[in-house]
Amino acid sequence: MTMPLTPLQLDRREVLRYLGYRGTEIPSSLENTLRHCMEQTLHIIQPLYFYRCFPIIPGENLVEIGRTGLTLQGKDICRHLSGCGEVYILCATLGFAIEKKIRLSFLQKPEEAVIYDACATEAIEKVADAAEAEIASLCAGRGKGITWRFSPGYGDLPLETQQDLIRIMDASRKIGLSLTDSLLMTPSKSVTAIIGVTALPDGPLSRPGEKRNKCDACPNRDRCAFRKRGDQC
Repeated sequence: MTMPLTPLQLDRREVLRYLGYRGTEIPSSLENTLRHCMEQTLHIIQPLYFYRCFPIIPGENLVEIGRTGLTLQGKDICRHLSGCGEVYILCATLGFAIEKKIRLSFLQKPEEAVIYDACATEAIEKVADAAEAEIASLCAGRGKGITWRFSPGYGDLPLETQQDLIRIMDASRKIGLSLTDSLLMTPSKSVTAIIGVTALPDGPLSRPGEKRNKCDACPNRDRCAFRKRGDQC
């Protein structure tokens, strides 16, 4: 399904945070450039997302995704999906146009390229948030809740799992999302994620008392520039 552009808005504070600004004044010249890049980003991006629900079978340090032959490996994903009987697999992308714009800007106006990249990062988060909200609404209609989205590379879930998610979702054909040989997603401003369906109607919690904090499972936790500033990505 396509995410309509009209309701999608970029959060200026989030874009500045991705640029490294946190509670500091920015020059008026940068403010004008920022506004221009944010507006252009919304015109350029081609947001797409889709998701499917699968039954799961938990095991020892693994979770089987029913009807797919895929097994998720690792203690972190098992802990994340503890108590869940189903998962949604989500794929989302902004398309290639914004990627081309960023590359072209690096050659012509490098300062704009950095801002476009931050805007695109904020945009793909907004698209994934919208998809997650739809999933939450579907589950709420069944008296269920959801976990926060967990992506390959988080914790001890291998990054190679990305290949399997894209394969079973047929994401290359459906939204043009694929992987390079080095496991980088193309288009680069894309997301794949696993969202558990819980028995809790007021999620998003994967089990009682667990806070939504993907930093705990992030492989870059110890060297994250955001955490050094007391922030999150």
